[in-house]
Amino acid sequence: MKAPKLFIKPLIFMVVVFGMIAVVTSLTFSNRIKREMTREYESKALALARSVAESDISTILSQDAGSVQSRIDQYQSIAGVSYVLVADEEGRILAHTFVPEVPDAVSHMVAETSFQHNQEEHIIRNVRLDGEDFLHVTSPILTGIAGYVHIGMDMAVILRNIQEAVVEQQVVMLILFGASVLLAFIFVLNISKPLTQLSEYAGRVAVKDFTNVPDIKSNDEVGQLAKAMQAMTGQISELVSNLEDRVRQKTHQLQDARDALKQKVEERTGELMRTNTQLKIEIAERKVIGDALRKAEKKYRAIFENAVEGIYQSSPSGRFQDTNPALARILGYKSPEDLMSSIYDIGTQMYVDPSRRKEFLHNFEDKDEIKNFISKVRKRDGRIIWIAENVRKIVDNEGNLICYEGSIEDITMRKKAEDQLKRQAFHDPLTGLPNRALFLDHLRMAMERSRRRKHMFAVLYMDLDRFKVVNDSLGHDAGDELLRGVARVLESCGRSVDTIARFGGDEFAILQEEISAPKDAIAIARRILEGVRQPFNIGGNEVFTSASLGIVLKTDGYDRPEALLRDADTAMYRAKELGKSRFKVFNRKMHDQALQLMELETDLRRAVDLREFEVYYQPIVRLDTRRVCGFEALVRWKHPEHGIIGPVDFISLAEDTGLIYSIDNLVLEEACAQVKRWQTVLGVKSGSELTININISGKHFGHSMLGGQVARALEDSGLGSDSLNIEITESALMDNPALAEEMLQHLKDIGVRICIDDFGTGYSSLSYLQRFPIDVVKVDRSFVIDVETDADSQAIVRTVFSLGESLGLKIVAEGVETSGQLEFLENEGCKFVQGYFFYKPMTVGEVDKLLASGTGT
Repeated sequence: MKAPKLFIKPLIFMVVVFGMIAVVTSLTFSNRIKREMTREYESKALALARSVAESDISTILSQDAGSVQSRIDQYQSIAGVSYVLVADEEGRILAHTFVPEVPDAVSHMVAETSFQHNQEEHIIRNVRLDGEDFLHVTSPILTGIAGYVHIGMDMAVILRNIQEAVVEQQVVMLILFGASVLLAFIFVLNISKPLTQLSEYAGRVAVKDFTNVPDIKSNDEVGQLAKAMQAMTGQISELVSNLEDRVRQKTHQLQDARDALKQKVEERTGELMRTNTQLKIEIAERKVIGDALRKAEKKYRAIFENAVEGIYQSSPSGRFQDTNPALARILGYKSPEDLMSSIYDIGTQMYVDPSRRKEFLHNFEDKDEIKNFISKVRKRDGRIIWIAENVRKIVDNEGNLICYEGSIEDITMRKKAEDQLKRQAFHDPLTGLPNRALFLDHLRMAMERSRRRKHMFAVLYMDLDRFKVVNDSLGHDAGDELLRGVARVLESCGRSVDTIARFGGDEFAILQEEISAPKDAIAIARRILEGVRQPFNIGGNEVFTSASLGIVLKTDGYDRPEALLRDADTAMYRAKELGKSRFKVFNRKMHDQALQLMELETDLRRAVDLREFEVYYQPIVRLDTRRVCGFEALVRWKHPEHGIIGPVDFISLAEDTGLIYSIDNLVLEEACAQVKRWQTVLGVKSGSELTININISGKHFGHSMLGGQVARALEDSGLGSDSLNIEITESALMDNPALAEEMLQHLKDIGVRICIDDFGTGYSSLSYLQRFPIDVVKVDRSFVIDVETDADSQAIVRTVFSLGESLGLKIVAEGVETSGQLEFLENEGCKFVQGYFFYKPMTVGEVDKLLASGTGT
């Protein structure tokens, strides 16, 4: 039988209480056992200590360690005794039972006790040795005069006894607890049986089952409850029967009334159905019309309320009649009502320019609709925005104006974006100055004004000198800062009517309008040059720069602004050629020269592609034998129209355009191959017997590809490296000494010789003769020409010969044209010369004839 839930909780409560009683009893019992056994151990230890101290006083006083040891060994057999130790009054140990030695903790207590003389009472302490607890008892012998007895009792015995007692008690308690729970469960089942019967009968009564009444004959409250339930069941059964009879009677009456009512309803329903049919038709028609109206109103109201654009109706007098929330937001009002109550005159309160309202009304005189009417309006907080309006007139059947209806869009961001795009399109982002496009537009307008009336203006084109040095040394950020500083200088030098622009890089242009005379433009140019020369503070460094200016003063006769700028640029480059940090006014001759230079560049590029170059060879003569010992390779351009062009007329242009690399390489390849052929014909093996000198441009000398080109030319031609002399000018060496030293060493590693050309005309520094690996020095012809009459030239030549001899250098004199020059050079010890006195530059065929005649070598 299942126990009722009513008794489960008391049963659980009894179990918990009994368990708590068992736990508390166990703890109390174990503590009591521990106290009693500890007290018993203390008494036992004290008794043993007094026994030793009193019975063996004579043995201890005589300090007979053997007798004392045999005496205390007997105590080891006593239960609970762990160790015994006897010490004299000084703390010296006479005997002990420890194996093999006394622990440090015990020795420390023995020594500590010996310092406390005349002790009459025993001392009890707890001590822990090797992880185990001991009760340590110290008893004085003759109040400590004869020493002390120390006895240790093992506490593990106490703990073991406590554990055994607690286990026994828990087993007994568990047995009692199980028996009690069993008895309680049987008792609960006994008293819960009649309650279960009553509970089941109550369930049957709930479903009108009054049979099988439980027979419970107990004399307790449950029996009384069963008797009361039996009496109540009879009464309830009788009442239910009466109630059911009355319900059946009333049901029959209701059915009769329902039948009569049903007949009347059917008669009336026929009449109502006919009427209802007509009403349904009418209601359906009205519903369709109403739904259509509501949908249309909802649709257009949603569009009106949720539109992003502002929508409004305004009266002809300039007052808002209806607006949507978007228009209120655009104009800075909280709601449409707030907007309509605040603005009563659109022309004066909304438009920044009141004339816009007049223009708005004027447009409607001949139109019914206005699109994209752009204006500036004022928001509620005073801020100004741009709007675009699309508006139409609303008129009645007779054509009279009722109101204006339109939409407003906030285009402020679009206008700002357009302005920003215009600024980006026409201004330099780095300096904020106008760019080339805006400058050309202003220049075009200035040219048109000049044609219509007397309007004088000038154009200045400026380029910074040595700007690349600043970029390479301090970085591009410093270069940008310098450009911004120069822009501010130009703004301070210019006037409000002038246009100052940056074209990119370090190029600037200035359009000076409304000048009275050309001297005004020149005066501003001088101010600009002076301002740019002032130091600029860039990142804590003082940076100096300068500028070259080109000016066009006579601006009439130009049809296009680009042509005017081109001529200003030409004048600027002429200023750079004349020494930089200056200005130059354009004239027609510069334009003609620029055209010629452009044509020459075009022809030069074609000449490189078609290899229209020829190498000439000027012999170098050894004076002691008067025979040719080498050649200098000189390039000539065979122009198809202008004939032979010398290097003076095209080398600088080739360097500017980068064509010099191809020209130098062409000369290098042809000269090496030709000299190798002559050496083969003459049977010359030693490089010193027939050498070739090849000039290398300073720009080419600073390029890393030079070493590879030289090695490749020697390999392809088969010419020995000791037969090749590379001629370099002084300026090429001193432009970048570190790079020059590295390049010269590379060439020396290949095996070629290094020759300094035009010595004395460059930096004239003698220290580099020791620093650089130089083999040959050529004395410039400008000194050789004047040695017959000029004492200074004679002194310079003598110095060079003396210096060359002391440094072991080969000295070659250039430009020897007279016997007097030759005589002076021979008297000074010159061994090698080159000049028209002996030979002019010769073609390959002419050299072949010279060598074939036997006079050359």
